[in-house]
Amino acid sequence: MMNIQQSFTKEHVEYPSAKKLIGLAFASMVFVAVGILLIVVGQSEEETPIIMVIIGFISAGFFGLCLIYCLYRLMNKKASIIINGDGILDNSSYIGGGLLKWSDIQDVVLYEFMGQRFIGLKLHDTERFMAQQSGMKKALIRMNKRMINMPVNIPQSGVRMPLDQLYVLIRETWMNAAVRG
Repeated sequence: MMNIQQSFTKEHVEYPSAKKLIGLAFASMVFVAVGILLIVVGQSEEETPIIMVIIGFISAGFFGLCLIYCLYRLMNKKASIIINGDGILDNSSYIGGGLLKWSDIQDVVLYEFMGQRFIGLKLHDTERFMAQQSGMKKALIRMNKRMINMPVNIPQSGVRMPLDQLYVLIRETWMNAAVRG
């Protein structure tokens, strides 16, 4: 593990885990198949409620997008996280926070939500951050913020390093920047 001075003077780069992305892609394919099955069965049966078809379309659509994103991340070798003395570049998920200066961050927390661990970044000016986002990404970030009150979230599935270690690195670098700034 790096000490504060090392994490401040060096750039730390994290890439997504290919193993985790392949697992997520496989799970997405399963849910797309289940969605398609629900659509087919729902349309062929006269007594089947329409809700089955609706759930099938939602499942196939949402997990189809997840599958596309996983395949994109497997082929695109860009970093998930870059940490340096100026800030953090978060591309760990589709709704990654992008470039955030340490001075924009109010708090760094490690938390669990629905059985998955995340690092949450609470911002001083969430509205300014939201104004920089667009379209579907903005809607997903807003929905995420309503559920957990964190606009920027780094999932364990988006990085190779154990989240506990990444949390310590991010928190130390952020605190060091606050002392320096």
